[in-house]
Amino acid sequence: MYYFISENVFEFNSGTEHGQAQRTRLFNAQGKKAYYVSRNYNRFLHRDLLSEGLTPAMSLNMYDYFQGALKTPRVEQNIRLLPEIPLDEYHIESINANYSMVRHAGRDVGQLNVLPGTIGLTMTVESRDLRRNIVTRENWDWRGFKSSADYFHPDGSVASRLYFNVDGQPVLEEVWMNRGDQVAPTMWKLLNYKGRDHRFDNENDLFEFFLTELLKPDQDAIVIADRHTLDDVVANIPGVKAKWGYLHGVHTNNARTPVNGQLLLVYQTLLERRPADFTGVLVATQEQKDDILLHYPLAKVRVAPDAAISEVYGHQAKAKQPKIIFVGRFGTDKRPNHALVVMSNVVKKVPTAQLELYGYAPSQQAQDKLTEQIKELDLEDNVTIKNYLHHEQLVEAYGDADVILQTSTVESFGMNLVEAMSYGVPVVSYDIKYGTKVLVQDDVNGYVVPDKGIKQMAEKVVQLLTDDADWQAKSAAALTKATEFTFDRVISKWATALQ
Repeated sequence: MYYFISENVFEFNSGTEHGQAQRTRLFNAQGKKAYYVSRNYNRFLHRDLLSEGLTPAMSLNMYDYFQGALKTPRVEQNIRLLPEIPLDEYHIESINANYSMVRHAGRDVGQLNVLPGTIGLTMTVESRDLRRNIVTRENWDWRGFKSSADYFHPDGSVASRLYFNVDGQPVLEEVWMNRGDQVAPTMWKLLNYKGRDHRFDNENDLFEFFLTELLKPDQDAIVIADRHTLDDVVANIPGVKAKWGYLHGVHTNNARTPVNGQLLLVYQTLLERRPADFTGVLVATQEQKDDILLHYPLAKVRVAPDAAISEVYGHQAKAKQPKIIFVGRFGTDKRPNHALVVMSNVVKKVPTAQLELYGYAPSQQAQDKLTEQIKELDLEDNVTIKNYLHHEQLVEAYGDADVILQTSTVESFGMNLVEAMSYGVPVVSYDIKYGTKVLVQDDVNGYVVPDKGIKQMAEKVVQLLTDDADWQAKSAAALTKATEFTFDRVISKWATALQ
């Protein structure tokens, strides 16, 4: 079986999590049992799995494993029906849609907080002392069971946390202490696991123990490390058939010419410190493989796509107004500010054109800067910042878009481009490493302009928006290109890479 290793599935995922999730779906759809393996404690994991198109059967989370909750179905738990708060003794008063107070003998003894996006479902249950200080906080899983409880010092800092199995029995304990200016976990204690207690100094040691236990019965296990903060953990796993590290990003700090840059710290375990503990390295393009081999000629590097789609859909409908989309994180490396300047040039020729940005900003400051730039460029009627959406939710955006922009400094691949092309959306991209050269053929399925060539990019966008024949040709070519990344074709490339 195949085990893809990461930290978490987040509400807002990066390309690493998207790529890992796509691969998990790909392998399972092609009859190769694969798991998305995650380390972090996440009470909303099974909600977030659904947003990535993953089923619980495709997930192996460390905390779920020790809590015996891998196959626990969802049962909605209303805050007014909690068995631990008998209504003949306690009074529950709704304050607003977000929380209710628990009262006993005329005083507040607790607070019930509602799961966001639901009506009255339990998120946390807080107990308070006579001075209304929080004493304990029970944390409920999205699936409707008490998953953990935090215990507090009088000053409000966390003293410890207990994790429970689905029957409410404690299975794991964390002790929290001061680490510099912060209170953080300093010891993990696995309780009565196979008849013994086990102590760990950090979460990664616990994760290593978990992976060793998980993989021990599977002598044919093939492990792929996707999140490289965990490479040392993966390197330590004994007795598996193969261990690979997949690079979802460029490996050096030089975006323009990565081969001349310094290796990023996060890849040092894989390529410099412990390469002998891995079978090899996987990358998305031949060009990145060649660049790695220039510095590490003894490395075993294989190429396997970092995107896979279940089918090619075709263009759904033309938008009422010319529509351009930008899909991705709004970080400085993605240069959404360039997309806005491109748009300021486009509207001079196509005043009704609309630009929709789908993604999330790494900080409120970055979000505010984008909003301010839209005002400064007088684009408030032409640009909309949309919410972060998962692939299934992006269907409508892809389905009626005319063009997708790529303004990044560098992209190891570009799964957003593959997804857009599966809906017949032509691409206009800067000429950057690495994926652009594989995915976009200039004047075939889109246009490639010089890096930072804002005016050239705007001209090509205008051409696609105003020349219907050109757009039709590029759209058809985009669909043809997308067929190279359908499940049945990508799985063969993966099989070759993992031989």
